[in-house]
Amino acid sequence: MSGNSTAVEHAGISRRDVLSTAAASVAMLATAGTRTTLVLLPLASPALAQGGMEPLGGQPPQGSAPSVPDFDYQIKYHRAFEAVLWSMPAIAIYSLRRAAFDNLGMKDNDIIAYSAPATPRLEAITANSTTPYIAAYTDLRQGPVVLEVPAAGPDGSLYGQVVDAWQFTIADVGPSGLDQGKGGKYLLTPPDFDGVVPEGYLQVASPNYRVALAFRSIVAPGKTAADAHAYAKGLRMYYLSEAAAPPEQKFVDPIDERYPTLPFFDERHFEDMHAVMSVEPVRDQDKIMME
Repeated sequence: MSGNSTAVEHAGISRRDVLSTAAASVAMLATAGTRTTLVLLPLASPALAQGGMEPLGGQPPQGSAPSVPDFDYQIKYHRAFEAVLWSMPAIAIYSLRRAAFDNLGMKDNDIIAYSAPATPRLEAITANSTTPYIAAYTDLRQGPVVLEVPAAGPDGSLYGQVVDAWQFTIADVGPSGLDQGKGGKYLLTPPDFDGVVPEGYLQVASPNYRVALAFRSIVAPGKTAADAHAYAKGLRMYYLSEAAAPPEQKFVDPIDERYPTLPFFDERHFEDMHAVMSVEPVRDQDKIMME
């Protein structure tokens, strides 16, 4: 410890008090102009703890009061704010699912296939307006789901991912994906799956039950957006239990409809949070937030 700092401590003044006064003085110099009289502000009385010693972490000055009269409410407010930030990846992907069901009349395993690049009617955070979008949602509580992907070729190709309930990618598709552009049958299995994967399927083990996919139908050279839309209709999605006789695939083209996928930032955010957390397994890293 230097001699100067020891002298300061012997005077009953902490280094924090000295730095506070110095900062205030510098601020005055910076704002008063070229001809300035330096005025040192009076030091506040040092705030001391047990034994007359200042704690390492510091403490509020004497006479300080809480910034809000209801401290219990402030704690709850901050906890709610932290919960919103923590849950945002899950709520964002759930909002896409909720809007598809509530606004577009979809159900699990139906497929959104835009017939043209997105317009402002698609209210999404990161959408582009260059390639037609494809999206679908499913719930693995009903059992494993088959996703049939067409082979890439002169008619088109797919780029995109299958994501879990927290927006973590669990599979890429198309030329950069598991099928390497050859097409094939992906089998999405739930976290408690202990069955046998049929031969010829590409298993994708999901850590959650609700799964979503978001693809782009890439327009092939010499082709149009209409051709990309037709290529996208080669996709199929159904439960493995229906594999012997898959149902007719339902496609939804919301190009002229409003698809409001943005999360809510009022009390409905917590309703969506409940809709997610009451279904999905709790991850180890999330246990502190779920207490």
